[in-house]
Amino acid sequence: MTGNRSPARPLAAPDDKHSPAAAERRRTTPNIIDYARSETRPFGVDAPFNAVDALVLASLVYQDMPACVRTLADVEARSGTFRRRLSSIDVRHPVRSIRHLAAPEFGDATLASVSEALTPDDFHVESGHNGLADPRLTQELYAAIGVNPRFACVRVDASDEHFSEEQQMQFAAVTMLLPGGTLAVAFRGTDDSFVGWKEDFNMAFRYPVPAQRAACEYVCAVARLWRGPMVLLGHSKGGNLAVYAAMNAPEPVQRRVTAVYSLDGPGFPSQIVGSDPYRSVMPLIVKIVPDSSIVGMILETPEPMRVVRSDQKGVMQHLTFSWQVSGNDFEYLPQVSPSSQLFNRSLNGWLESLSTEDRERAVDALFSVLRSSHADSISDLMAAGLKAVPTMINTFVGLSEADRRHLIEAMGLLMAAVRSRSSR
Repeated sequence: MTGNRSPARPLAAPDDKHSPAAAERRRTTPNIIDYARSETRPFGVDAPFNAVDALVLASLVYQDMPACVRTLADVEARSGTFRRRLSSIDVRHPVRSIRHLAAPEFGDATLASVSEALTPDDFHVESGHNGLADPRLTQELYAAIGVNPRFACVRVDASDEHFSEEQQMQFAAVTMLLPGGTLAVAFRGTDDSFVGWKEDFNMAFRYPVPAQRAACEYVCAVARLWRGPMVLLGHSKGGNLAVYAAMNAPEPVQRRVTAVYSLDGPGFPSQIVGSDPYRSVMPLIVKIVPDSSIVGMILETPEPMRVVRSDQKGVMQHLTFSWQVSGNDFEYLPQVSPSSQLFNRSLNGWLESLSTEDRERAVDALFSVLRSSHADSISDLMAAGLKAVPTMINTFVGLSEADRRHLIEAMGLLMAAVRSRSSR
């Protein structure tokens, strides 16, 4: 199921001194772009895969893959079963064909060829970039990894994407083969669309959401196709999907998972984190959040967290390019800020006070107000500016008294969190 997303607002002008790209040029503390330029040691015993590598790969997935990367559907159509592999034998290459019969070969595309295939026009929100970070930062990251011996030879395959407004689903993933044979499955976080954000909010009253199911199905498909250990990773919602897939995959697949990186990813309902499947994968979870985390503190997160220093304030700390790197690791802090802990307790306490039906009505009310602006994405809404306010107010006034109250309570919690973080 795929759908078309409406074009979002254009990027800020290159000379906009307040743009994220301009902030990047002023920055002096290393981040993942600097790491992708400076850490050139190949993956191995002396420089194993680490948390910064996980954030680099998670950030790359916010960009649509070019045509040189096969889709999961293409791989399965050619190699998904023994019969299909048999029909694709090339008699000119008998040794390669025999290996292919035993197990499908991973695709030939590398991060170097992906970087080369992407053009400057691809790094725009209306033509291939997803997420809320400045696309030019992602462009810089691709330029760095494309010529770095550590990343350039990493192979890329099985790109998969599903977007459905009807099912309220936004999902994308890609698998990368690291030197040494580890499969790094990277899930995309929330994009710019209201559909993606609505699915995130739906986690407050629905389990699982469609993207979570898709994540588990994707991991199982990758496990059927290729052998070797697996690392699951993602930023924002992508981190939540990685954890969900790990705890819901069949046991033979679970045994192959060596680590799960949830990079400021939201948690799960209390009944889920207390379950045996969750406890079984919790030792594998590497959860990292910025010190003023909001997204990563939503719902229950019982596993130990590493707290990374960010060069931004408030909600902007969620952006991957703001996380500070020291050598081959992040620069860590002792704990999340008191305001982040308070937000987590306040939000979860408020959610517990509501019935499942009230949670759903509150989320539906919020997005009915947003949709009344005739925008399909956060960028659209920002572009509409004050012109969208009257219709949104009228929609809010038309809600039931209970829906208005729940919506005001939720927005109050969020605004209090934003104010407390922005003042730090």
